[in-house]
Amino acid sequence: MGLNFSTQLDQRMHDYLKGRADILLNDIRPHCRAQNTVAILNKVWNEVEPQPSQAPQLLPNKECRDSEEVIAQGHMLQHVDNRRKWKQRYFVMKASYHLEYFETKEAEQKGLKPEGTVLLSGFVVLTSVTEYTEMLHRTWPHFNGTADTCWKEQYTNCPTDHPLFLWHPYRPHLVLCFHTADDLHNWSTLLADGIRHLNTVLFRRDSFEVRAFLEAVRVCRMQKGQYGICELYFGSETEMIGEMYAVVETHVSEGFQALLREIEEQTLQLEKKIRPDFNQILTSKKQLVAKLQESLGERIQWCCEAQVQPHMELARDRLADPMNTGLEETRRLFSEEVNRVISVVKSTEHSSSSLAKVLSQLQALPYQSAQLHHCYEKTETLEQSLSELAPRFSFTGVRFLTQRAQNIIQQLLEDAVYTFQHLLVSTQPATGLSAEVSQRLDNTQVRVLKKFDSDSTSAGRQFVRDSLLEIFLPYMLKTVEPICKPELPMYEGCLCADDDDGLIQIESTYNELVLHIVSDEINKAMKETSTQPCYSLYNESMDGLWSNNAQLDIAEDLRTSPSNASHPASPEELPEPTSAMGLLATLENSKLSEVEDGWQCLQGNWDGANQLLDEGKSAE
Repeated sequence: MGLNFSTQLDQRMHDYLKGRADILLNDIRPHCRAQNTVAILNKVWNEVEPQPSQAPQLLPNKECRDSEEVIAQGHMLQHVDNRRKWKQRYFVMKASYHLEYFETKEAEQKGLKPEGTVLLSGFVVLTSVTEYTEMLHRTWPHFNGTADTCWKEQYTNCPTDHPLFLWHPYRPHLVLCFHTADDLHNWSTLLADGIRHLNTVLFRRDSFEVRAFLEAVRVCRMQKGQYGICELYFGSETEMIGEMYAVVETHVSEGFQALLREIEEQTLQLEKKIRPDFNQILTSKKQLVAKLQESLGERIQWCCEAQVQPHMELARDRLADPMNTGLEETRRLFSEEVNRVISVVKSTEHSSSSLAKVLSQLQALPYQSAQLHHCYEKTETLEQSLSELAPRFSFTGVRFLTQRAQNIIQQLLEDAVYTFQHLLVSTQPATGLSAEVSQRLDNTQVRVLKKFDSDSTSAGRQFVRDSLLEIFLPYMLKTVEPICKPELPMYEGCLCADDDDGLIQIESTYNELVLHIVSDEINKAMKETSTQPCYSLYNESMDGLWSNNAQLDIAEDLRTSPSNASHPASPEELPEPTSAMGLLATLENSKLSEVEDGWQCLQGNWDGANQLLDEGKSAE
């Protein structure tokens, strides 16, 4: 799949696809309900015991571009599969990063329907025939012989020396040719930006509903032996090709809409039950936490110290170097652009009018893919930096970490530009004299750069911390599972007899224990406890419960006040109905991974470790 379009489907295949879609929805449904319960309980806990956080220095840019704004357009040659020839078409990229193509420029100007639309999530940009061939052979080992020869005849005979390939594991590939090297560079960087933006759309939505949904997918994958981040988290829409798309997308969208209605109703009921009984629920969970810590904590801690701790500092440095280099390049770019603005204003007589013009150009800087390419390029060395650690811990999410780092860079630059403009307006002098405007520009530049340095330091540290969690937590969960999870059913007696809604879940609390132990090791490696909000894949937990000094005195008004009750999220905050399909489709293909050598070492030495621990206690 990918090279050619799918053929039409008969009724038997229609029924088969609908049946598989029903199975996948039924697999994910109980996990969605369970994780929604956990997320609501954690949300109420964080309202009662808010965690400290460090406020950013830069002003957050909340201005959104018009999604229909055209940010790039032009002619290019496209290889047409069904005709097996090259054809010139007119391509248009909008601010939503949806790529459309028309037969002619005139067709686009007349507002005619495009010949096709490319949803960029999950694609990979390749700019040479060699890269594309290697990708095909790596992902499809049987791609050789007659098929290989046929493909070379079709695709490698490019009309120009500037080809571009958009590769996808199971969508039709897009094969293009450009007339100049500059066009190739501009479009390749723009397409890479669009792919990154659409790949990470769910992770940029900061709501407990989205976190619960992602956690449900993660737990569902864990039950199938798959841990950590993989390609299935990329994108937000259903990803199928040809007629399969219409069949599966329609059926799953209906099922997922019904699931969202179930979750919304469940949320309302749980909010009514949790808030009045929160003290009792919290006490029950404290008892469960204490028992899990007592019986399983030492095993998990020993495993973490033996298998993870020796690699923690190396992983920290391998993550920090590319990120810091990218942030330094971003600071340099921003400083140069501001210096250019100051230079233009100082060289003109009408400083106020020229200032407005150059500021409008500066405002577009965070979206200039070609200019930001050098900043993003620095973070792409993460793949090489983690080349030794990633296989050791079965980590396959380097591409995800790279795109997260690039998102941070773009967001910091957006905030820096917005803060620069805001401070200029707020400190506007009484007169428009050139000397006053120049002085104001110089002072504002110094202030914004100081704020940028503060925020970039915090963002870089938080990126490293979250990335360490993405690498080591899945490994720890998989490693300790055989010796810990079989014992979890014996803790059923710790739960309230009337907890029919499953407000306290043993497996979720166990996962929080592992998360807490791994986070402590990460904080030691970072040499200070991070107070920044966590943006990792994993659901936020009630961290205060793992401390001996946790506060349990809850004010009555906080528990029952209607003003503190959360309302259902708006449709924009919830995962889109079609987003489930891209995630669910890959769940079916999950395979059980082999246990790492570290687990074999742990299992072989576990008896000796227990003996040492007993001797140590006796000595005390």
